[in-house]
Amino acid sequence: FLNLYMLHSMTGYGSISFNSNNFSFDIELKTLNSKFFDSKISLPSYLTNREIEIANILKKKLFRGKVDLKINSNSNNSDSIKFNKKVIRDYFKELNEISDFDSSQLLKAVVNLPNSIDKNERNFSDLDLEKFFLALNEVIENVIVFRSKEGNSIKIDLENNSNLISQLLEEVVTLSKKHSAKLKDSLNKKINDLIVDLDKNRLEQEVIYYLEKIDINEEIVRLQSHISYFNDILNNDGIEKGKKLGFICQEIGREINTIGSKANNSEIQSKVVEMKTSLEKIREQVLNTV
Repeated sequence: FLNLYMLHSMTGYGSISFNSNNFSFDIELKTLNSKFFDSKISLPSYLTNREIEIANILKKKLFRGKVDLKINSNSNNSDSIKFNKKVIRDYFKELNEISDFDSSQLLKAVVNLPNSIDKNERNFSDLDLEKFFLALNEVIENVIVFRSKEGNSIKIDLENNSNLISQLLEEVVTLSKKHSAKLKDSLNKKINDLIVDLDKNRLEQEVIYYLEKIDINEEIVRLQSHISYFNDILNNDGIEKGKKLGFICQEIGREINTIGSKANNSEIQSKVVEMKTSLEKIREQVLNTV
């Protein structure tokens, strides 16, 4: 069962070809990752007045990403294309006076100039328009299914790496407790071995200050909270998650870096490197998430 309201990739593809009463259509829709919604729409001339409407439909349903929509169509009516002879003659006359090209070259240029050909766009009826929008929405739904399937694969990878960071963090917790206890014992032993008179209270304050300076408990708690929030966003029913997940990744990275800089222990440093590797994989996947 595919839940279309879970995680979506920004990568998608869909296409359809169909015939209406007067026209045949080929619709192709591709989406790629982008920080924002960015649409490029290629339309036949008789649909240009619908471009804003089409763009709004795309944005409402696809939310985010680089969207490339191409629509090609041909009229099914044999009399749908007519040459505007007077316009062509006038173009031909003007160009002939200012150029040295032969007649065949001029004619090729003229037929591509505005108003040279009347495509009789009045044949595009309300029924044609209705069928077009039905087909467009079908293509969009196909892209959404494609994105959801891709998103499901991304979600599995994100969960795996998130769980790995959590496991590594639990190992860091254990190592940190052992390291603090060992360090405290070592300091006490060195103090007891000293043969000079010391201010016990002042010395105890200095030891506590040093242990607090290398303590990573607060960072561990915050990191656990960020990972929990990341998983909550990952599993909620919303579709737009990429930006939030990206912001949480920044916070996760900040705590991991702080743990690495404060923990004066090679084993903890090794776990930090592994956490950073998993986080980098998460960031790469989040970049392609709606």
